[in-house]
Amino acid sequence: MRNQSTQRQRRWNNILILGIISFMVLMNAPKLIQTYLIGEPEQTESVSTGNKSQLPRLLDPNHAVEALYFNGAELKWENGQWTSNLNTQDVPIPELITRWQSLEGTLLENDIFDAIRSNLGSPETIEIWYQGVEEPHRITFYRGDEFWVFQNWQQQWIAISFEVDYLIP
Repeated sequence: MRNQSTQRQRRWNNILILGIISFMVLMNAPKLIQTYLIGEPEQTESVSTGNKSQLPRLLDPNHAVEALYFNGAELKWENGQWTSNLNTQDVPIPELITRWQSLEGTLLENDIFDAIRSNLGSPETIEIWYQGVEEPHRITFYRGDEFWVFQNWQQQWIAISFEVDYLIP
């Protein structure tokens, strides 16, 4: 009789211990998620830097784009003007190129990128030819539901939110 009572007491002790541990994990979950998945928010310097943004750029700002290829779309600089195989009646091609060249995003640390990579689907590639550069720059990107993740010209992963029509009419 006493043996059953001791076993029952141990069982309840184990249940209480597991319950308390679960409660502690649940209470610390937001902080753990922020620390290990999102990271700490970066502090921006209050020093005036003019109108220059501190966000990483998708394309190399030191070179002018000569051609851009993605998903069968072609945007090329030929004979002093931009040409395209896209139907871009709403947006002029030079405006599209300016949009691509001005894209900036939020820097993702490698551990954050690795954590969200499985939710992003399969990778795609954009080929960028710069004026005066012999080889193209290939940008790998993933389409997400709320944002796209690009590997920029500095090989950093950046997240960018935009309407698809903004870059691909």
